[in-house]
Amino acid sequence: MPVQTNPRFPLPQPTTLTGRRTEASDSAPNQPAELAPYVVPINTPLREHTLTARLDHNFTDTHNATLLLQLGRTRNLRQFGGGSRLADALQGRTRNTDALAYSDNFVFSPRLINQLRAQVSRLTPALKAQADASRPVVLVTLDDPLPASDPANRSGTLVAGSSTAGASDRREMRWQLQDALTILSGAHTFKLGTDLQRIRSTFIDLADATGTYNFTSAADFLANTPSRFRQNFNTESTQRNFYAAAFAQDEWRVRPNLMLSFGLRYERETILHDTNNFAPRLALAYDPFGTGKTVVRLGAGIFFNRVLLRTIDDFTLGQARVLFDTNVLVEPTTGRVLTDEQRRAFIAANLSFPQPLNVDSPVVRQFGTVQTNFARRLDPALRIPESYQTNVGFERELGHNIVFEANYTFNRTAHLWREFNANAARLPAGFRDFTAYLLSRDFANFRDRTGTRPLYNVSTAGELVRFTTAPLSANDPNAIGRVIESGIPVSVFNLNSINSTTALNVALATINDLRPDPTRTELEQLAAIGNSFYHGLTIEARRRFAPLKGGFGFSLRAAYTLSRLLDDGVVNTSDAVRVGDFRQERASSLPDRRHRFVLSGVFDLPRALSRLRLAPILRLASGAPFNLSLGVDRNLDDVDNDRPAFNGDPHSLRARQPGEPLDPALVAALSLPTIGQTGNLPRNSGRGPALFLFDLNVTREFRLSERTRLRPAIEFDNVLNKTVFSFGAEFINFNALRPDATDAQRQAFLDSFLVPTHTLRPRSVRLGLRLDF
Repeated sequence: MPVQTNPRFPLPQPTTLTGRRTEASDSAPNQPAELAPYVVPINTPLREHTLTARLDHNFTDTHNATLLLQLGRTRNLRQFGGGSRLADALQGRTRNTDALAYSDNFVFSPRLINQLRAQVSRLTPALKAQADASRPVVLVTLDDPLPASDPANRSGTLVAGSSTAGASDRREMRWQLQDALTILSGAHTFKLGTDLQRIRSTFIDLADATGTYNFTSAADFLANTPSRFRQNFNTESTQRNFYAAAFAQDEWRVRPNLMLSFGLRYERETILHDTNNFAPRLALAYDPFGTGKTVVRLGAGIFFNRVLLRTIDDFTLGQARVLFDTNVLVEPTTGRVLTDEQRRAFIAANLSFPQPLNVDSPVVRQFGTVQTNFARRLDPALRIPESYQTNVGFERELGHNIVFEANYTFNRTAHLWREFNANAARLPAGFRDFTAYLLSRDFANFRDRTGTRPLYNVSTAGELVRFTTAPLSANDPNAIGRVIESGIPVSVFNLNSINSTTALNVALATINDLRPDPTRTELEQLAAIGNSFYHGLTIEARRRFAPLKGGFGFSLRAAYTLSRLLDDGVVNTSDAVRVGDFRQERASSLPDRRHRFVLSGVFDLPRALSRLRLAPILRLASGAPFNLSLGVDRNLDDVDNDRPAFNGDPHSLRARQPGEPLDPALVAALSLPTIGQTGNLPRNSGRGPALFLFDLNVTREFRLSERTRLRPAIEFDNVLNKTVFSFGAEFINFNALRPDATDAQRQAFLDSFLVPTHTLRPRSVRLGLRLDF
C-alpha cells in the first residue's frame, strides 16, 4: 500500500511501516513511491437458504393437482478473483430464485388422460462491490512489494473502488406451459403434446460501468497521472425468446414381449432464424425369452440444444453499448494507435481523476465506439447445435432381487458454438508461418507526417525493423538490438524472446496490413462449427430394496463406466489455436474421465438404532485432462491461448504430488514457440489426479399422525474431509527458465509445475426438514 495518501482517492493506510520500501522502478517524471504492508483479515461467508412448499389436492377420483413454490437465496462473498484487492473492492454475489409451478392431471376416461403443467420463474443474480457503486475502479501496478531481503523482483495489481471489471448481472423471467394428451387404443399408446416458453433475459454488463483508471505505479497514482481510462455506457440489453415445441409419439406393443416406440418432435426458437429443427426418435424394448426377466433395449434420436441467451447477449449488446477507451485512440492523420506519451497527454488534457464520464461527454461523443460491432459479431449462418444419440442396452434379473444391466451409448453433437478471429492476419502465399514471413526481409519504420513510427516508436528506433531468431545478448533473450547499415539505423528484435511484449507488439504491427481490415484488430465471430463425441459403456449391478428381519433392509447399486468424451473447445466461446481450425483442437474434454465407479445404497436400520435411514454414495474416477498453456499470443492471431512446443512423451504430463521430484527431461522437452509459430503440444495433454468422493445422507421419519410425517435430514458432502485435487489448466512460466533467472525463480517453478493447487470441495453439512401432511 502507498505510504502517502492521495486526497482525491483515499486508500487505507498501511497496517505497519515495518518493511517499508521504495518502488523498484520509477515512472518518470514521478519519483518512486514508498510502499508498506497492508494486512487485514476479511470475513467472506457463503450463505444459502432454500424453501420448498408443495400442496397436493384431489378434486375428484379422476382429477388432481399440485402447487409447488420454490424460493432460493444465496449470498456468496467468496467469488472474487484474488490478487491485491482491498476489502471495499470485493465482489459479493447474490442469487435469488423464485418459482411457482402448477400441474393438473385429468382422467377423461380409461383411454384418455391429460396432463397440464404451468410455471412462472424468476432469476435475479447480482454482483456488487462492497464499496460505493458510483466509485470508479482503480488499478495500481505495484513493483516489488516485498521485503528488501526477498531477492525476487515481483509486481502485483492493487484493486480499489467498485471493482466491477469483468462482472455482469442477468435477470430472467420465464413463463412455461406444457400439455400432454395420452390416448390408449388397443396395442397403441399415443402421446401428443406441446411445450411453450416465453423468456425475457436482461443482461447488465458491469465491466467498466463506473470507469476504470490504470496507474503504472504507486507514484503515478499519488500524482494523479493515469496511463489508461476506459468506461462502458448503455450496458443493459434485453433479449426476448419464444420457444415452441410439439411432439407426437406412438408406443406400440407389437407382441407381449416386444415394444416399439417412435415419434417426432419439432422445436422453434424465435431468437435465431433456424427453422429446420425436426427431431425423430425411435426406441425398442424386447424380451427374447418371454419370461419378464430379460430385456434388450435400443434407442436412437436427434436432439436439439437450447439457445444460450447469455452468449447471444455477448454479441448483440453492442447495438447500443458505447465504449470509451484511451488505449484504442488513434492519431487521425496516420490512423495509428496513440503512443504511450500521446495517450498520457490526452488523458491529462481531457480527464480529471477520479471523475468518470457520461455518455454525453464531448470526448465520448467524439471517440466512443460501438464495442461489440468493433470486436464481436454473430455468424449469419448461426444455428442451434444438434445431437445424434444412440443407446443399446441389456438387462437381466439374476434372482434374489439382483439385476444386471449393460448399456453402450454414443452421442455426437454437431454445430456447437465456437469463436474465431475473422480479422486475423492472413499469411501470404509461399511462407510456412509468420516467423518465415518476418525473417524474409527488413520492414520500413519511417516517421509519418506527425513524427510517429508505425512499427516501433521510441527515441532510439531505427528506420527499419529486422527480426532474427538468435538472442542479441547472451544473458538477456529479450534484448533489442540496434545496428547501422549503409548509414541507416535498424532495430533488431529476437523472435525467440521469452516474455518481451515489445517484440510481440512490433511483430503484430508488422503484419497488421495483412488483416482483412487493417483499421481493426481482433474481430471475434461466433459460428456453429464445433463438434463433440461421446462413447460410453456402463455395466451395473443392483440389489432391489428388500426388508430383512428386525426391521433392517437395504438396497445396493454398483456401476462401472468406461468412456471417452472428445470435443474441440471448453465453452461456447472457445477459440482454436490456429484460426478456425477446430479439427486440430479435437482432444479429450476437460470433464473426460476414462474410468468411473459408483457404489451407493440405502440402509434402513432397526429400532435399536433409531430406525435411521443411511444413504451413502462412493464415487471413484481416473484423472481428468488438463490443458497446458502459455497464456500469451505467440502465433500472432490476437488470442492468448497458445500452447508450448513439446518433443517428449505426452504420457509424462501428469499431475504430481507436492514434494514429488520433477523429471528434468520433462522440462527440457518443453519449449517456447518462436513468435509467429504455433506450438505442437495437443490440447488437454495433461492428466490430472484421480477422483475420490464419499457422501452420506442420514434421515429419520417421525409419524405425527395418520397423514402427517416429519422427516429431518442431514447431508454430508465429503464426509471424510479428504483433500481431492483438481486441475483446470497449467501455465508454463518460461520466464523462470531464462538464462538470467535466479536460482530462487527457477526452483519456485520446479516446485510448483504440475502440482495441483485446486481442490474440489471441503466437507460440508446441510440440514433439512420435510413435512408431509
